[in-house]
Amino acid sequence: MNQQPMQQPMGQGQMMQQPGRSSRMPWIVLVVVVIIVLGVLAFLFRGKFSQNANAPKLSGYQAVFLTNGQVYFGKISDVRDTYVKLSDIYYLQVNQNLQSGQTATQQQSANSNQQPQLSLVKLGQELHGPADEMYINRSQILFYEDMKADGQVAQAIAQYQKNGGQAPAATNQQGTAPATNAPEQPAATTPAPAPAPAPAKK
Repeated sequence: MNQQPMQQPMGQGQMMQQPGRSSRMPWIVLVVVVIIVLGVLAFLFRGKFSQNANAPKLSGYQAVFLTNGQVYFGKISDVRDTYVKLSDIYYLQVNQNLQSGQTATQQQSANSNQQPQLSLVKLGQELHGPADEMYINRSQILFYEDMKADGQVAQAIAQYQKNGGQAPAATNQQGTAPATNAPEQPAATTPAPAPAPAPAKK
């Protein structure tokens, strides 16, 4: 004769324990989720906070010197481990005076005897139309430095903005405005007197 196990009636203590466990589970899950979210946010913003704390105090315009010899003038707004953000950018362009009727050798000799003329160019006027901000790789930067407000480049930028986007006059490396090369006038010559007519033969 098989005896079936008798089911014991559930006591009042056991009935009180299950609701307590189920009510604590949502709070445990919520705490775990909050900890994970805080950890992710701390990881994402750790680099930004550390860079802002270690970033140098910059004001006005800066000159950024690159490894390829190019120099950009602008405002550094963000310094990271891998890049530097530069905006309101200008750079210098070398102007060469080309004269017709000269050979390449003569032109090269004339350019070597003259100081190269430099003009300030605003980034964005190029053919491909770049935006007026640049993200420069840190490995391509030699150094950058603040520019004084009374410096020649800073004054040229101020003059450019004052003129409503018109580039200032070109300057040479010595910082003086080049003289206007007026076309050479031929030297005045006195016409030779006409020869006297020969006497008629009789």
